[in-house]
Amino acid sequence: ESCARQREERAKALGEQLAEIAAKEGAAIRAAKRVEDELATWSLLAKCLSNDGVIALDIDDAGPTFSALANELLLACYGPRFTLQVITQSTNGKGELREDFDIIVHDGLRDESKSLKLVSGGERVWINECLTRAIALYLSGNTGRRIGTLFSDEADGPLDPEHKRMFMAMKREVLRLGGYASEFFVSQTPELTAMADRIIDLESFAAVGARAVA
Repeated sequence: ESCARQREERAKALGEQLAEIAAKEGAAIRAAKRVEDELATWSLLAKCLSNDGVIALDIDDAGPTFSALANELLLACYGPRFTLQVITQSTNGKGELREDFDIIVHDGLRDESKSLKLVSGGERVWINECLTRAIALYLSGNTGRRIGTLFSDEADGPLDPEHKRMFMAMKREVLRLGGYASEFFVSQTPELTAMADRIIDLESFAAVGARAVA
C-alpha cells in the first residue's frame, strides 16, 4: 500500500511538472509568434523605406518635374542643344526592371546621348549647376518653405567668357522661376562680376583696412 501511494504521488508530481512544462511551452510559442509577427511588420517597413520603396517612388514622382525644371533652365540660358532625362529604372541581364538612377544628357548638336558622368568638364559645369538649381526649385515648390535668398560658391572656372555670360543668365532665370529676391555668389571672373547688380569687393575692404592700420 505504501509503495502504491508513493507511485501515485510520484505520478501526480510528474503530471504537475508536465503541465507546467506544457504551459511554459505554450507561452514560448505564443511569444515566438508575437516576435515573428512584429518582425514581419518591421521587415515590411524596412522594405518600404529602402531604396526600392518610398525612396524609389519619390524619385519616380520627382523625375518628370525635376527634368522639366532643369531643361527649362538649359533652354532659357543655353538654347536647345542640351536636354536631360532622369532614368529611375534599368533592365538587368534577365530583362527584368530594377531600380536605378542616372541622368542622361541628350546633345542635339552632336546627335548623341550619354550619362552625365561622361560629359566633358566645361559642359558638365553648367549642366550640374542647372541640376543643382532645379533640385532647389523643386524642393522649394514642394516643401512649402519660402526661400528669398540664394548663396553659391565659385563654379565658373572651366567656362570660356561666352559661357560665363550664359552662366549668369542661368542664375537670373533661377531667380525668376523660384521667385527669389537675390543671390549672393562668389566669383573672381570679371565677366561675371561686371554683370552683377551689386558687388562686395573684399580686396577693397582689405586695402582700406591696411591703410587704417598704417
